[in-house]
Amino acid sequence: MNNEIHVVTGASGRTGLALCAELHARGRYVRALYYRGERVIPFLKQYADEVVYADITSPKSISAALEGARYVYHLAGIVSIASKIDANIRAVNIDGTQNVIDACLAHGVKRLVYTGTIHTLPFSDNTTVLREIPRFEPDAVSGAYAVSKAVASNLVLDAVHTRALDAVIGMPSGIVGGFEMKRSNFGQMVVDVAERRLPIYITGRYDFVDVKDVAKALADLADKGVTGESYILSGHTLTVKELVETSARAAGVKPPKLCLPLGFVNLFAGIAEAISLARGQTLMFTPYALKVLGDNCNFSHEKITALTGYAPRPVQEALKDQVEFYFKVYKKND
Repeated sequence: MNNEIHVVTGASGRTGLALCAELHARGRYVRALYYRGERVIPFLKQYADEVVYADITSPKSISAALEGARYVYHLAGIVSIASKIDANIRAVNIDGTQNVIDACLAHGVKRLVYTGTIHTLPFSDNTTVLREIPRFEPDAVSGAYAVSKAVASNLVLDAVHTRALDAVIGMPSGIVGGFEMKRSNFGQMVVDVAERRLPIYITGRYDFVDVKDVAKALADLADKGVTGESYILSGHTLTVKELVETSARAAGVKPPKLCLPLGFVNLFAGIAEAISLARGQTLMFTPYALKVLGDNCNFSHEKITALTGYAPRPVQEALKDQVEFYFKVYKKND
């Protein structure tokens, strides 16, 4: 086993757990950092040599967790479909990233692999092929998640150019697949379909990628990525109808038949978001979420493919994994 320490922040999330599994399979020494999600710890212990509590919003906590690290994969963050950044998102996605950067520099980390998002890519139409950009524009994107990740991505680039940080950025599209112990918005949709709790769905489409492909790409970027460069980790375009039908097929149930157009649902999205926020409920149909399903999703992964041979597998296989993981692992341990 390679005795260089590979630290994964946000290891209790789906991508973090999948990355720990990938690094473990490659014989890497893995230190998995978690903040919440203690129920994931038994799974992390299958793939990590160390499982450590760390709070990225605390410079002292994250600095201690990164001591001795050679490679750091920063995945910890809040994925939100809210329209505006709140104090918590800022503290985690922006200030937390700065804390990780500072800790990497203080401890002489060889490389930081930062997980950004394709949501930080601006566009002006629905047909242009979207590729990597040299610097991100927070004012050109919308939604709390996209804006916060654009700001954080620039923090990484600034540290590369002004503080000699060795870092690369991976930018996944919509991640699906197994390993999901903490439910995402789309993950909840897949589960609701599998449990026959989803009476209706909406039109729209998006680019989805298997979490296993993302994990492999992030591990590859640690070895092969070019300092200061970003890489799109996209998969394949799937309509919401295809996503629902594939999930239903994997669960052996009938899919919902009623479909509502995006435009109609969007009439009530702002009100629904305000009510959910006031009640402290999970956000589902927000203006930003609906915008994503109607936006340009023509992402090119040519850059990472040329570098590593990246070839995402069919989304249908990832969705099957997600449904199987839910029934065989998640529910069994619920």
